[in-house]
Formats: sequence, structure tokens, C-alpha cells
Amino acid sequence: MAPKGWLFKSIFLLILIVAATSFPALAQKPKQDQNADRNPAADYYNRGNERQKAGDLDGAIEDYTFAITFDSKFAMAWNNRGVIHYMKGDLDKAVADCGKALEFKPDYAEAWNNRGNARLDKGDLAGAVADFDRAIALNHHYAQAYHGRANARQAQKDLDGAIADYSKAIEINDRFALSWHNRGTARKDKGQLREAVADFDRALKLDPNRAATWAHRGLTLLLQGKDAEAERDFARCLELDPDLKASLTSGIDEAKRQRSAIH
Repeated sequence: MAPKGWLFKSIFLLILIVAATSFPALAQKPKQDQNADRNPAADYYNRGNERQKAGDLDGAIEDYTFAITFDSKFAMAWNNRGVIHYMKGDLDKAVADCGKALEFKPDYAEAWNNRGNARLDKGDLAGAVADFDRAIALNHHYAQAYHGRANARQAQKDLDGAIADYSKAIEINDRFALSWHNRGTARKDKGQLREAVADFDRALKLDPNRAATWAHRGLTLLLQGKDAEAERDFARCLELDPDLKASLTSGIDEAKRQRSAIH
């Protein structure tokens, strides 16, 4: 979801009870002033943000739900609850909540981006592209939205469109390691092997612990006939994530078949 940008600060509603005997009117006034301007929806929303940051996703959903109960048009609470549903893998609820946020705030670029990510993961590629389009129209410098649209276009086999969008995301934020990685995979699929290796090189400088990038660079090197370099990348990949062994073996076999077909 861009953002796979979303966490805020929280406080919980405290009621101070002051007991006094000599000046009861003065004793009660601070309590009245303290609560006069309180906004329960904002308080629950803020605490939901804190719970999300602490990893308490169920608690965050509970607080966002309370915020929405107090203010049914609280677009940010709807959006953030949608993000948590997305993080928990409940894509239908994520789509629905982000949709409610957009119902109340149609210029909410982040909600368009977040719903786009949920639709992408659901396999609704056309719907995802449409949502990312709206996010980008509202914010032309939204790197996460370009990245998300590129993911959807790559899934649609629109490699040129995907490469263009990854390039735009990188132009906005050249430290976006995943955009470098994904552009590398798109270029690899397009047969632009030298350019793909260059993208993987940059991705690894930014994030040297992404096992998948080592795997993809190795596969690209293998397609170029650079077997020794490829083997070093494969070894590093498995060192970082041994669980990738089966998929990496399959990828190596496929790369060798492609290389044999070319030659």
C-alpha cells in the first residue's frame, strides 16, 4: 500500500477528579475546562496510531472503530483502519474502509494509493491502476503511487509502462530500493540484461540484505553466461534466506533453459 505513510501520535482520555472542601466551585472548574474542548474521536484516533506503531494491530482497529463511532465522517480513521486491515491480510475490509475514506474526502491521495495496493493484492489490476491514477493526479510527486502503478502494470505484462513508472518513482526518490529492484526485474523480463544488472547493483547498495535481489541479479548474470558471478549471488541469497532454495532452484533451471534456447 504508498503508503506500501501512515502512523501518527496518540493520547488517551484522562479525567482528573479533584476533591476539595473549602472552594468547591474553584475545584470543579479545572475539570470542566479540561473536558470542554476534548474530541473523543481524535483521542481514539491518536491512540490507534500509537497502538499500530507498537504492533498492536487489533488494538489499533478497536480505537479507529471508536473514532469512527464518534465521528462517522472521520476520513483519516477510515483510511488508517483500512491500512491495518491490509497489514492483517483482510483485503476486502481494506478496500471497503479506504473506499469510505474517499467517500468523505475524495481528494485524499493516500487513501487512493492504499486502496490501490489492496486491489492489486486482490488481483484487481484494472481497479488498482485506476486508483493509482487518481493518487498520482492528486499528487504528481507521490513515489509510492508510481511504484504501486508500476507493480500493477508489470502484473499486466505492460513492461514498458512498468519501467516508466518505476523510473518516475526513482526520479522522485532515488533511495527507493524496491523500485530499483522491481525495475531490474521488469528489464530482465524485457531482455535488457545489462540494464537489469545495473538496477540490481543499485538496489543492493541501498538494501544489501534483500535476498530476492541477490537471487534476481544472479539469474540475470546466469542469462549473460556469467556463471561464477551468478553462483556467488545465489550463495548470498541462500545465506540470507534459506527458504528461497526451492524457488531459486526453479529459477535457475528456467534461466538455463532460456539461455540454451538463445544459443
